[in-house]
Amino acid sequence: MKQFFGKKSRNAMTMVLLASLGLHLIGILIFGTIKLVSSVMREETVFQAVPIQPPPQNEPEYTVNLQQRNQSTPPPRPPAIVVNNPSELDIPALDIDVNVDTSAVYGRGGGGFGGGLAGLREMSMDINFFGSSFAGDASRMLFVIDMSGSMIQSNRGIDGYKKVVDELVKTLEKIDNRGRFNIIAFSGGVETFTSSFTPISLSSIEDAKKWLLDRDPAEAIGGKDPNNPKSFPKRHQGTSSGKALEEAFRKQPGVIFFLSDGEPTDKNPQQIYKIVEELQGAEKTPINTISYKTSSNFLKTLAEKNDANYTQVR
Repeated sequence: MKQFFGKKSRNAMTMVLLASLGLHLIGILIFGTIKLVSSVMREETVFQAVPIQPPPQNEPEYTVNLQQRNQSTPPPRPPAIVVNNPSELDIPALDIDVNVDTSAVYGRGGGGFGGGLAGLREMSMDINFFGSSFAGDASRMLFVIDMSGSMIQSNRGIDGYKKVVDELVKTLEKIDNRGRFNIIAFSGGVETFTSSFTPISLSSIEDAKKWLLDRDPAEAIGGKDPNNPKSFPKRHQGTSSGKALEEAFRKQPGVIFFLSDGEPTDKNPQQIYKIVEELQGAEKTPINTISYKTSSNFLKTLAEKNDANYTQVR
């Protein structure tokens, strides 16, 4: 123990401490030198703000609009002329015929029938059917056609009904792309072409022709004697004119073309006149009647009572 803590041992420890202190001093000097050099060498970073450019000053829009308005302003009106006695003025009457070419829906009739498409007016024009000219609302034309067996009997001939179909097709072709139409075919019962009025076009005309020819009584009897009432199926028996007119008014037409070859069988004429009178509104729907190769007092009176025309096809 005495040797361990002797003079030599103390000298060794002193050397170790001095060496450690020297190393720390050297480290401090090196670190300090590095910091000093880096501080001196480092350049200060300077950020320069981008100069702000003011937005371009456009001329206010209201100035342009004001100039345009000033340029388009009409000259001042002349002073009004005051007439003490209006009866002394001689003003010519203006005869203006305005026909609106539109696919309008024009509601007519009473009993709560609606006015159709709001804001659209009727399209009045002359419609040629079987050589006669009828004035009416082409926007809602309704053709009511008799398809009973008698349409091919007597002087009407086996192709009597087909001729009616051909004439109706010609009528529609003349007013192609103008207005709307619908068809009711009737005998003992009533059948309707479409649920509403359809625009007149080559396609709709062809569809109507096919629909009507499918109801030709000549096709229904299949070569049997047309003058024998028993030849016809129930579909082509009877002339229910009253039912047909009631169904017609349910469609709210602008004009009706009613074609038949004789008197009604479902009701007597007076009953039908009364029914139609109740269906009509303040503004009557014209019922133009066509008596097909016969003379019919019923059809003539029906047209007269409903502000329309009667024609007889001979």
